[in-house]
Amino acid sequence: MSEPGFVGFGDCCGFDLYLNKIHNMDKLSFPIYEPAEKKFKITPNLIVFGLWLITITFFWLFDSSFSPNSNFKSYCLTIVFVVTMYFLITSIFSYEPLNGVMNGEIIFEEDKIEINEKVFELKNINKLDFGFGDFYGDRSLASYNFNPSLSQGVGNSVSFTDNTGQTHKIYFKLMSRNQYKNLYPFINSAVKIGAMTYYRAIDLIDVENVTKPGN
Repeated sequence: MSEPGFVGFGDCCGFDLYLNKIHNMDKLSFPIYEPAEKKFKITPNLIVFGLWLITITFFWLFDSSFSPNSNFKSYCLTIVFVVTMYFLITSIFSYEPLNGVMNGEIIFEEDKIEINEKVFELKNINKLDFGFGDFYGDRSLASYNFNPSLSQGVGNSVSFTDNTGQTHKIYFKLMSRNQYKNLYPFINSAVKIGAMTYYRAIDLIDVENVTKPGN
């Protein structure tokens, strides 16, 4: 270990490797996700909250119709409670519905993006942006949620405008929490060329990971 205030050989090598990882990249590919049109679907949340609403409303409207010795209310509440607990427990271990299809792959290289074999040179695009939303197995911490809590990891996107003025937005899947960090070199290349602004890159990956244009 190097002495305090002195940068040793090992420290230098480690720092150089870190910089090399940020500013040089291998070819990266991710599965493309195509979301389906939004349609009404019956969800566990709808079932649970609907059952409780119907049960409470029914008891309130017809309370006088039940004899004091009737067990009907108890049976109803027991059934609703069991259904509630079932969806609550299964939500912890269940994945969200995909609500779309996986179709092809998007490939990032230092100077281009390839979408299902169609190539876009980085120098010919602008308004490049990323959205990093989740990863496969990411758990939702929403309260009072009976829907599946594990993410499919498809809430990530890249958008850009090509040299014909057409805007593209592609959703893709991340498999782990930090997988997006593999795109740091690509983002730095985009900043250098002018496809992404320096300040937007800072928002995405923090200032210490971004090379300022001209450096």
